[in-house]
Amino acid sequence: MLPFRLKPVLKNYLWGGEKLISSWGKESCAGPLAESWELAAHKDGDNLILDGELKGSALSEAVKKNPEIAAKNFKPENTFPLMVKLIDSAQPLSIQVHPDDDYARRVENSKGKTELWYILDHEPDAFIYLGFKKEITRFEFEQAIKNNALLEILNKIKVHRGDAFFIPAGTVHSIGAGITLAEIQENSNITYRVYDYGRAGADGKPRELHIAKALDVAKTCPANLAVPGSSENFIVDCENFSVKKLNINNSFTEKKNFNSFRFLLCLSGKFNLACGSFEREISRGGNIFIPADCEEDIYIKGNGEILSVW
Repeated sequence: MLPFRLKPVLKNYLWGGEKLISSWGKESCAGPLAESWELAAHKDGDNLILDGELKGSALSEAVKKNPEIAAKNFKPENTFPLMVKLIDSAQPLSIQVHPDDDYARRVENSKGKTELWYILDHEPDAFIYLGFKKEITRFEFEQAIKNNALLEILNKIKVHRGDAFFIPAGTVHSIGAGITLAEIQENSNITYRVYDYGRAGADGKPRELHIAKALDVAKTCPANLAVPGSSENFIVDCENFSVKKLNINNSFTEKKNFNSFRFLLCLSGKFNLACGSFEREISRGGNIFIPADCEEDIYIKGNGEILSVW
């Protein structure tokens, strides 16, 4: 099957801003635009296919009917494995943690969430929280939450453009204010909040916290800042996903020799992508899904940066 574009799913969470609209070409929506789900086949957000014989189909339904577009030997009953998001944090996100696959399956009937953050832009002195400054006990973690002292024991890291942070399930973390990033993650929307700065939701009430579940799943130790498989060619290469940044100068050819779909997200510049009879131009914020059963080589012409995910 030939490549196709996906219509992003937009999320207007209260901590979002305007950068995805002004700098990344996303449509405005009511309230601040926090996330653009570029690749999603989930009950909370499902991309619409914009091209080809599957045009007008939701990605999740297309994968069920045509599992070969996801991967060779992919089965209709399998859950599509990944999500890719653009995130703009005008305000800090909650301090949170995600369950691993085993806990999420048992408790939430869902996949867990291991993720990668790739920093695209940031305000001066912007930072994230990732893991703890030192190893603590579960009791100390619980007491820090109760005593409103959690921020004092978390590891605070200043970010720079091009930084990559690997966040295994169970790692306590948060994106600080003033950061635009790409998030690559397992196909899950399970988040356990443990601290949210006392903010109220749309209903005027404090947003829900999930202390008991967070205590069940959190790793109360410093995070390992090494990114698995990171190299000159890979941002990350792990059991859940692989990510490359393609720095393209004039042209690039992707030979058809892979078993998984490829998802391309344009980070900068402008490109013309051709594959058989499919030809489209993409610029910053644009995406292309290359099905696993695509039988044609991919030809890209242009200058700039593309994130390749599979």
